[in-house]
Amino acid sequence: MNFLSVEEDYLSLLTDLIKKQMVMLGPGVAISKARKVSSLTVSQEGQVTAIAGDPQAALDQLAREYMNLSGQIAQATLASLLEKYPNIKGIASGSK
Repeated sequence: MNFLSVEEDYLSLLTDLIKKQMVMLGPGVAISKARKVSSLTVSQEGQVTAIAGDPQAALDQLAREYMNLSGQIAQATLASLLEKYPNIKGIASGSK
């Protein structure tokens, strides 16, 4: 597995998730929540430009931020996006 392509997949997935949340929650709320994930660098347009540390942990934390706001809607959005990125596993869930 090529590490660079996996990292690029995470950058794309996280960006896609933020952009979908921008449509659903509004850009201000979606970007504000994304920027609460300290390991992510997020542009004003919702583009994730860098991930510091473990990208899976960043994905888990970002998903939790959105799920705290919109619950099942955010989870369903992420599930549909994950289908495009087979190299990335789903988020950790304590309710399984």
